[in-house]
Amino acid sequence: MKLSELKNKNIAIWGFGVEGQATALYLVKKKLPFTVLCREDEINEKYPCLTDQVDVNVLNQFDVIIKSPGISPYTDLVQSCHAVITSPTALWFSNEKKTKVIAVTGTKGKSTTVSLLAHILKSVGKSINLVGNIGQALISSHSDYDYIVLEASSFQIYDGNIKADIALITNLFPEHVDWHKGEKNYFSDKLKILENANSKIINANNERLMEKVKGSDYLYFNIDSGFHVKHDTLYYKQDKIVNLSEIQLIGRHNLENIGAVLTVCQKIGLNISECVESIKSFKPLQHRLQNLGRTGRHYAINDSIATTPIATLAAMQTVDLSKTTLLIGGFDRGHDWTEFAESINKNPPHLLLISGQNAQAIFRHLENLNAQFNYKLCENLEKAIHFALLNSPIDHTILMSPGAPSFDQFKSYIERGEFFINTLRVQS
Repeated sequence: MKLSELKNKNIAIWGFGVEGQATALYLVKKKLPFTVLCREDEINEKYPCLTDQVDVNVLNQFDVIIKSPGISPYTDLVQSCHAVITSPTALWFSNEKKTKVIAVTGTKGKSTTVSLLAHILKSVGKSINLVGNIGQALISSHSDYDYIVLEASSFQIYDGNIKADIALITNLFPEHVDWHKGEKNYFSDKLKILENANSKIINANNERLMEKVKGSDYLYFNIDSGFHVKHDTLYYKQDKIVNLSEIQLIGRHNLENIGAVLTVCQKIGLNISECVESIKSFKPLQHRLQNLGRTGRHYAINDSIATTPIATLAAMQTVDLSKTTLLIGGFDRGHDWTEFAESINKNPPHLLLISGQNAQAIFRHLENLNAQFNYKLCENLEKAIHFALLNSPIDHTILMSPGAPSFDQFKSYIERGEFFINTLRVQS
């Protein structure tokens, strides 16, 4: 939507988190009046705010509503609204894009991928801005960079009209099925990132992705003719590129993320040898397989970012399970834990501790399989950590990789990760 189309319109910002607040500043800069639909505790005296319960009558007072990505467009409320609904991402692409945009999405690994890509681009002298789901709102960014690297969530892709110069999908697994009202919508919404992209890069080793993407105008990683992983080494065709022992990232799956990033670097004409040297200095992000080292009698790894069962299965591949206590469970987003239960029953940790809103459901899956390893229900994460410290043998690893969002007990995965770290320090 062009800014000219917003003139003389009655505009509302719906949702006043990071993106909503950035949108307010943007509209003020553009001298466009608006009303913020928010809670009492979100009122900002700089702006006109409406704190009424948002219903169809409230929404229909406005001509245009700039909606937060967190509000699902599949709700009856949105579907029955007569106003034009757009997003901060759509506004930016329609009005502010004057540089190259590399947009990255995927069910898991996208934060590490965009951070690594930004790290490489900076190291070879490019000016970049890293925006999107990782922190800074895109709408707050100007275009005076060589590249904008955008981490795009499925929420932002759905109505964002993203027009990327390069779009990368790292992988595709069921996620956010509640917001998207089912797996089918989630997959189709995620793939919209490819629709307006000039170059499209996808993971050839991801079954669901390859089932849904057809055509010849794609670049692939995880393929023998490109960047791919064998054992603990990344190759380009037959040439060795980097070994897992040479980087600071934990886990074989991160070699796949590196392969994705190097495919982008190759596409934009960077020297791959220089890029690889930069990769070796990249440090893991907090709360993403974050190695905490020794805490008292044990070692610990904080993987609070793991919000799907498939992410936890990936984390399990990075440790010696026979010497690991695994902490899982959290907010019940409707994930199917059947595959996880079957997998962990075949290759279990020393001890599995389950807590959170979905703990009973996970526990039942294991009971139904008649699982023969040690697993236990815990009242909450604090009790699980305490039990892990008391019952894990010396020199074992305590791995928190919940496989579920944090919202049953915490505001974010960051708060959950910090709680894990601080509780370990106090109780160790």
